[in-house]
Amino acid sequence: MSFFKRFERGQMRLGRIEAFSDGVFAVAATLLVLDLRVDHLADVHSVRELGGVLAGQAPKFFSWLISFVIIGKFWLNHHHILGLARHANYGMVWLNLIFLMFQSLVPFPTALMGAFPGNPLAVSLFGVAMAFNTLIFIALHAYILRNLLKPELAGTQDPHIIRKSFAGVVSYLAGAGAAWVHADLAFVIYGLTPLFFIVPPPGRAGAEGQPET
Repeated sequence: MSFFKRFERGQMRLGRIEAFSDGVFAVAATLLVLDLRVDHLADVHSVRELGGVLAGQAPKFFSWLISFVIIGKFWLNHHHILGLARHANYGMVWLNLIFLMFQSLVPFPTALMGAFPGNPLAVSLFGVAMAFNTLIFIALHAYILRNLLKPELAGTQDPHIIRKSFAGVVSYLAGAGAAWVHADLAFVIYGLTPLFFIVPPPGRAGAEGQPET
């Protein structure tokens, strides 16, 4: 048996995969908030000083907000595509693990962008990281559609859904490029990009039997 054929084996239950995935999503979303803190005040009673420090935290707050929405969007669509599979094989499990590995990395580029919002490298790395996450998610989605789709859902899926999904990749990379022109423009693009597939796409022609979340 060839190396790649081994990944077609296995009929694993989806429940454990969903539970593990939900745990990773929850931890990644929680870690985002750890970067929001006030380390020190010269005068702990000064309203002006605290107000100035909080205002200086605005880039970190926006970074947190954008990433939380992105993780939430990934979680919702991840739940949707796993609902399309009749079971899991080893190939799907490993693709899912790779996707989750990079989801767990999201707090790092988020913190980097929040700490250095005027640095084009820091801001552009966020876009590159999100584009890469999206590519892995697309690969997972395509693998399920091609190899593990429930028989009763055949013909209900948009045949162009994978191609449409690349809109997110392009948008994140556009944000990464915009960071080298103006960081604020990159923040705007990153904030708007999750609107692509903010909810799972509907079935083809509203077909019955399409799992919804």
